[in-house]
Amino acid sequence: KLLDESGVQSNPDSRSGVKTKPPHPQKTCGVCLESFHTSKPPALGCGHQFCQRCWKQHIEFAVKDGMSQGIPCMEQKCNLLCHFDFVRQFYTLPQDPSLEAAYNAHLFRISVSSHYQLRFCPGVDCTYVIYGETPKPRKVQCTGCKTTFCFDCGTPPHIPTNCETIKKWLTKCADDSETANYISANTKDDKLPSTQSLIRETKNTFIPDFCWMCMGDWKNHGNSYYECSRYKENPLIASTNSQHQAREALKKYLFYFQRWENHNRSLHLEAQARSQIQQQIEEKVNSNQGTWIDWQYLLRAGELLAKCRYTLQYTYPHVYYAESGPEKTLFEYQQAQLEVEIEGLAWKLEHVGDYQRGDVENQMDVSEKRRQTLLARFVTA
Repeated sequence: KLLDESGVQSNPDSRSGVKTKPPHPQKTCGVCLESFHTSKPPALGCGHQFCQRCWKQHIEFAVKDGMSQGIPCMEQKCNLLCHFDFVRQFYTLPQDPSLEAAYNAHLFRISVSSHYQLRFCPGVDCTYVIYGETPKPRKVQCTGCKTTFCFDCGTPPHIPTNCETIKKWLTKCADDSETANYISANTKDDKLPSTQSLIRETKNTFIPDFCWMCMGDWKNHGNSYYECSRYKENPLIASTNSQHQAREALKKYLFYFQRWENHNRSLHLEAQARSQIQQQIEEKVNSNQGTWIDWQYLLRAGELLAKCRYTLQYTYPHVYYAESGPEKTLFEYQQAQLEVEIEGLAWKLEHVGDYQRGDVENQMDVSEKRRQTLLARFVTA
């Protein structure tokens, strides 16, 4: 009686003292809907039971299809995965070398993906695994294919922007919804803004009078602070209609995206310039205009320029999502200071014949200090 009330089935034959062997219970497979008899039906810890033939086919198909996340239970909405011993009881893998190799590769992927100190290299066709003693967002480089990436999220290195923010930014840049926002913001406009020509031509020589970042008049920028790196939001935008709000949101996005893209293009152009510098150094050495060591500072300057510009490029997603306040204001100020020094270094490297070695090296030192100051203040260790 106690067993019946507690929900535990009792054996009625045990009361009479007659020992009988209970028949194997009959089960219905939830996949093929056929009945099967077994004293111990195959099941995972979740308790969902299916016939042995369905389990075997399910495991075999899963192994051949790749099993990116493991072999799941066949029950709908059950997330439990099949462990190694459970798989082995249905399929003798050594009988099929290709299947065994696929399953071992699956186990290896699962082991690496679930280990907090291991990451697969995201390089194309690269099978290297990166080990990190202290897992955190940081730049790592594969020793095989030389691909650099963030150890925590697998995207390209993105300091000082954190992993969550850079994922949102990259998704936003690739999302087609920005096209819809543009259409919404620019539909039914009475007139479009006119284009101003800020380059004047004199005797076939183009003299720039504008900032290449914002296309604004250069004389309005001042000497120490790039106003064009800061986006001035409209404080009254919340009280306007949806079309004006869409226009403002698009304007803010394009402001930061254009600067992001400008620095990205500069990185590619400056990479080509470094190749030209390498060639020029070889020519100077071959013509006895100094030794190889004498001209190494130019290569160091090019590498430092790329490192500083890459950091500057990834400051824009951070500012785009940052909330207004003293922290954002300080970040924008240091961002502008870094940009001033980077453009100064780029100019001197481009016109290296007009500057002494000490001028270039001094600009390198100031640029790196600006970069380190920004990272030390806003990057969490």
